[in-house]
Amino acid sequence: MSKFIAVGEVRGVHGLKGFFKITSFTENPDNIFKFKSFRIGNNYKSTNLNKIKELPNGYIVSCKEVDSREKSELIVGSLIEIDSSELPEINNQKKYYFHELINLEVKDENKKTLGKVCSVENYGSADLIEVRKKDQKDFFIPFSKATIKKVDLEKKLLLVQNVSEYLN
Repeated sequence: MSKFIAVGEVRGVHGLKGFFKITSFTENPDNIFKFKSFRIGNNYKSTNLNKIKELPNGYIVSCKEVDSREKSELIVGSLIEIDSSELPEINNQKKYYFHELINLEVKDENKKTLGKVCSVENYGSADLIEVRKKDQKDFFIPFSKATIKKVDLEKKLLLVQNVSEYLN
């Protein structure tokens, strides 16, 4: 079963030839161009991106399927996704992709279940784990050495510490 991972977003149009502006979500923004095939929203299922120009906060790109300003306007706000099979293997057991944390059970230092990871976000200052607790409001925990004690992908478990201030 294919799983798609967001690696960027279309954030605007550029010119009349169908060029568009993107933001990369990859650790090194230029790494977005290492992938072979992209899905852009619901409009384009298997396309390639060609880098036209680097911008302070992204890139101007093109793809052969988007050849007019009108077509590029239709994809503004769309996620740029890849099939997870395109991600490079990680050979270090202490490293993982953030999407692998989704649905892990979150327990505190007393082994009390706090909920499950429903997303990993970054609003500008730090990575945050969003935890969903049954019938209660979601809450965020900073993804840092001070709060994340252990990630165990095999047991589908995320052990956290020093998080009482985030539980309210």
